[in-house]
Amino acid sequence: MPLLKSYEDEEAFERLYHQYVKLMLYTAYQILQNSEDAEDAVQTAFLRIATHFSSVEKNICPKTANQFVIIVRNIAIDMYRKKKREASAPLLEETVSEDFRTDSLDEAMQALPQEMRDILYLHHIYGLSVKEIAKLLNLKQDAVYKRLQRAAARLKKMMEEG
Repeated sequence: MPLLKSYEDEEAFERLYHQYVKLMLYTAYQILQNSEDAEDAVQTAFLRIATHFSSVEKNICPKTANQFVIIVRNIAIDMYRKKKREASAPLLEETVSEDFRTDSLDEAMQALPQEMRDILYLHHIYGLSVKEIAKLLNLKQDAVYKRLQRAAARLKKMMEEG
């Protein structure tokens, strides 16, 4: 039995998927610090969304973005906790932070304030436009553009200083 009951629901689901998948991957990755696990969390989230599609806002708007981010965040946190419980080796966060220390770009990114990191990731890693970021973060486009400039300048300076 199909999860989505009509052709219109399938079209709406596909449209929402394409709009929010990058944001959801970013959110899951911030928690899990592993791209494969982040993809699993997003896949699980979309399965859950499809299962309960009748209660989902079907328009592309901040309310829908918040709904999807909350779903994927909760799934990622559950996955993180499960891995942490199952791990008999060092904690996941210690292992991840040691891996990131080996690369100076990652170190510099981690040294940036969270707000700057988020803007850089959304724009450069996940390919969102300034306009899309402004909508997601409820900011003016000029503010997003300026923050991108400042974050890039600070990152460049940190990389030059070593």
